[in-house]
Amino acid sequence: MKRTFLWLAATIFSSQIIAQDSASFKQLDQVIVTANRLQQKQSSTGKMVTVINQETLQKNAGKNLSEIINYQAGVFINGAGNNLGTNPDVYLRGSGLGNTLILLDGVPMNDPSQINNTFDLNMISLGMVERVEILKGAQSTLWGSDAVAGVINIITKK
Repeated sequence: MKRTFLWLAATIFSSQIIAQDSASFKQLDQVIVTANRLQQKQSSTGKMVTVINQETLQKNAGKNLSEIINYQAGVFINGAGNNLGTNPDVYLRGSGLGNTLILLDGVPMNDPSQINNTFDLNMISLGMVERVEILKGAQSTLWGSDAVAGVINIITKK
């Protein structure tokens, strides 16, 4: 009798323990990236992607674009604070010079007047930039031979 009563009480009270309030969830914003040359969610790319959004760019309004990118993990820009026209060298994950592809709205950017053809990131005004996507790791299958270390894709405002 005691056993039956305990089993019945445990069954009744356990249903109340499992129940939870269904209104206590929070909807998160979706982040859409173009890491695979197609717009998709960041969680479904399967790649190491860092997105510098508009909010971060506005918080760092006194800096230039190369200084903001230089603060990201795995990115080193030699000469990030230099004057305009002195092209900074971009290194992703410790790779050699020239192994990082820089894109502006998906179009490869380089400077043929320099020996190493690196594009001067300081020439792009922060007011023009909507977001910056940094793809770390080998991206050569999608973006070509210049993307051995990764890709920095600068998306401008429309």
